[in-house]
Amino acid sequence: MEDKTILKVNMLGGFSLVYGNKPVPNNYSGTSKMMQLFQILLYAGREGISRGELIDRLYGREDLEDAGATLRVNIYRLRKYIQKLKCFENDDCIWFQEGVYRWNYTAVPLERDTDHFNTTAEAALKEENPEIKMELLKEACRMYRGEFLPELAGEEWVAIESCKYQKLYVDCINEAAVLLKENGQFAELLELSSQASSIYYFEEYYLMQIDCLMALGRYKEAMEIYETAAAFYFEELGLEPSEEMLDRFRQMRDKIHYNASVISDIKHGLQEGENNNGAYFCSYPGFVDCYHIVCRMSERSGQPAFLMLCTLVDSEDVPLTEEARLGNYMDKLKSAIRSALRRGDSFTRYGNNQFLVLLVGIKQENCAITQSRITNCFLSYGLRGKISVRYEIYPATEEEGTAGNLLFHQNNDWQNA
Repeated sequence: MEDKTILKVNMLGGFSLVYGNKPVPNNYSGTSKMMQLFQILLYAGREGISRGELIDRLYGREDLEDAGATLRVNIYRLRKYIQKLKCFENDDCIWFQEGVYRWNYTAVPLERDTDHFNTTAEAALKEENPEIKMELLKEACRMYRGEFLPELAGEEWVAIESCKYQKLYVDCINEAAVLLKENGQFAELLELSSQASSIYYFEEYYLMQIDCLMALGRYKEAMEIYETAAAFYFEELGLEPSEEMLDRFRQMRDKIHYNASVISDIKHGLQEGENNNGAYFCSYPGFVDCYHIVCRMSERSGQPAFLMLCTLVDSEDVPLTEEARLGNYMDKLKSAIRSALRRGDSFTRYGNNQFLVLLVGIKQENCAITQSRITNCFLSYGLRGKISVRYEIYPATEEEGTAGNLLFHQNNDWQNA
């Protein structure tokens, strides 16, 4: 059998087909019932799938009067779709025998990336020879391009299969990490961990990248990975960096060195970018440093400073968590804070629905004015919805017994905005 007659089916990280050396066009959404039927039949392979199981996977959640008739309609449409593709040498690709639907391997044989990955990963995990095991582990990790049929992640059967492949992948990369570290092969481990962190935003993979880069002496790149990870966990999940991550930060900070022959070069490297108007937005670790400096300066000069926590809440004063609305509102609130405050103020995102602001050289009675400026600026964007911002003000001092004293708490309604 010539290679050109083989249909290569890719289901890890997305759905695509290649027949011979040519990609098969896909003009339908991966979530359409016909395309789901196509994917189920391709994945069922030689064994096929019973009519009852096929109906359950496709229509189990729907209240249909005649699911069998609906299935026959989609089978008919799929056959017509395959004929219109004009890719295959034989259009009779779907068989129905003894209550089971099968893909016609005789007409169009299949090769599935899931089979290759499964076989390689299981062989790697069972192999006892360290050198052969290492090569198989690396091969399996590179084969895994992402979740199984991600467009259908909400389907129960897809979720079950996806968990199986994810576990194999995690086992492979964890065992590969141990062997590569023992052999000092940090460049190869960096490649695998970089791929892993692009698929799964797990802290362990970011830490793996950082450790590899530090072992290779590439501390500035390691710091960039740290900042990416910290920003993601803070802005998307509302989590502060873990102690492990902070430990890596301290190690990197102590190792990074900059070379400059004259003070003008150093000053040039310290300059802000072009967008330097309004309050200074920084990462949480950077904000912590700003806070410490301001507190020390305040002790000496007596200049007042305050921490302001801004939280988006609904009409019942419950923190907003609705993803569809939250992203847009948080972007606008960030812009409002930057525009409404002075260049000497700084702020950071604190969780998925909060910003933390450091106000310098402002009197307590003027904090309400600051809130009004932020609210008015936000309203100027013309947003709509029953949303409020909860403001909480604390004195920015590290003296024991004062840091936790809430000065006042206020909601500014944005209803009818």
